Order: sequence, then C-alpha cells, then structure tokens
Amino acid sequence: MRHDRGLAASPPVRYILKVEGVFAPPSFFVSLKVSLVTELLFSYGTLRQPGVQRDVFGRELDGRPDAIVGYDLEYVTITDPRVIAASGSDRHPILKPTDRADAAIEGTVYGVSEDDLAAADDYEVGDYERVAVPLRSGDQAWVYVFAEA
Repeated sequence: MRHDRGLAASPPVRYILKVEGVFAPPSFFVSLKVSLVTELLFSYGTLRQPGVQRDVFGRELDGRPDAIVGYDLEYVTITDPRVIAASGSDRHPILKPTDRADAAIEGTVYGVSEDDLAAADDYEVGDYERVAVPLRSGDQAWVYVFAEA
C-alpha cells in the first residue's frame, strides 16, 4: 500500500482519567488511548459498507455525502481472500484520473484518526494508493485511487 503523506496528522493522545472525590488505590486510575479525529477520508466503495467498517475500524463510521471531481469509476478484481470476505465481493470500484470536465463520483466523507487510516491502508490492496484530493465541498480528504505503476 503506497500513500502520499501530504496532510499533517497528530498521533493518538494518552489521557489519564481521575475521578475526583473517590478514594481508590493507584490502580483505579485508568489510562485511555484516545484517537483524535484529525483526517478526512472519502469513500466511494466498500469502505462505506457497515460490515466492512466494523471489520476494518471496529465500529461503524459517521459520514456525510460529498463527491470527488476529476476521476472516473472503474472496477478491479480483488484476489485477497481477507478483503473478499470482508466486502462480500471480488469486484471493487477504483478511481482513475480523467480530463473530463464533468467527471464526479459521489461518495461519503468520514472524520477519522491516524489509527483509522492505518487500518484502511491495511485493508486496501496493492491496486490502490492513498492520495490527498480536494472534494466538491472544498474540503481536502484522503481517498484510495488506482496505484500508478
């Protein structure tokens, strides 16, 4: 999995939870790993499926509609059994750049953490690379597109 690290990101932050007014041994203090939403991820394909999200991220994501411009939608045959099992199909959509002025692909944009992006990188096969692109809304988001050789 290749990707362009064009967006700045923050690592997960560790917080200590302390309950005031409670007498407890030091083991009562709980260390939580909090993954902050620092990135936007645009999906037009299988990462929008609730089952795939549960498998990849451990939860369903909240997102909003948006679109990517300057790309056409094509399909690729997946051979990775893990990805096929998660998505239920060996035929996945893939984006390829185009010069067509009216080219736009509808999808969903999600707020995610760096940990979520790493999980998505693990899910996507070598046919895809993650790049930062502008969306129709004006937001900039990561998206998986055809990996140029």
